[in-house]
Amino acid sequence: MKSNIFIIFLLLSAIFFNPAASYSQDFSAKVISITGDVTYKSEGEPEWKPVKASMDLKEGVYVMTAFESSCDLEFMDKSKLNIKELSKIQISKFALQTKNVDASVKLFNGKIKATVHRDVDIKTEFQVKTPVSTISVRGTEEEVNYMPGFGTEVQNIYGLVEVTNYIGQKQLLAKGDNTEVSRENKTPAPVYGSAQKTKKEFVKNSSLSEAEEEFKGNVDIPSYDHISDVMRDLSEISREKEAHPIRNVIINWKK
Repeated sequence: MKSNIFIIFLLLSAIFFNPAASYSQDFSAKVISITGDVTYKSEGEPEWKPVKASMDLKEGVYVMTAFESSCDLEFMDKSKLNIKELSKIQISKFALQTKNVDASVKLFNGKIKATVHRDVDIKTEFQVKTPVSTISVRGTEEEVNYMPGFGTEVQNIYGLVEVTNYIGQKQLLAKGDNTEVSRENKTPAPVYGSAQKTKKEFVKNSSLSEAEEEFKGNVDIPSYDHISDVMRDLSEISREKEAHPIRNVIINWKK
């Protein structure tokens, strides 16, 4: 009898004092704000219901936005998700432990913006999954757009993002980088976007205000590839004019 009591005591101690034990989770995310027509349904339910501000959403819930509608969610770890118009997502997984966060959101169509909260003492794994790719967010902010038949577009706003197709091919995005995955077995497109966003370097002019300096600092320089495309287009237009010269047509109007 005493030995059984001792075993029970050890089991209870392991549960209550284990630093990796999960917190009690009654919900995964809270609705912060909604605009327009936003609906939700639990997994296995046939009917969609209206989403209300401040309501709690559990793991497995689907959320769908209509035209000119959007929804902002905040997860238990303070990560945030902005669901754009004409989008459908599912909170497929959310596990919060003392030293670990494991979250996964499925994007079936539309566009979302994810801002992942990062704590130096907590290991955070936040993924956005589409039918053709998996986007691993490493304490950062990015936008993911998926349209059936067109694939996934990923724009990294801040931090690091790893984009993987469904056969394991990867592309790492730094701040300001973009990539695309058109099909599940298609290699993520080479990173683009950084060259087009290269800033001009200006000499500091004390006569300019801070707003003027900021404006000048944000002027974009066309990339080498962009300039090459423009020159090629101009060359093709020139050849087309030579092959098909434009003739003047004179029309006389008779009274």
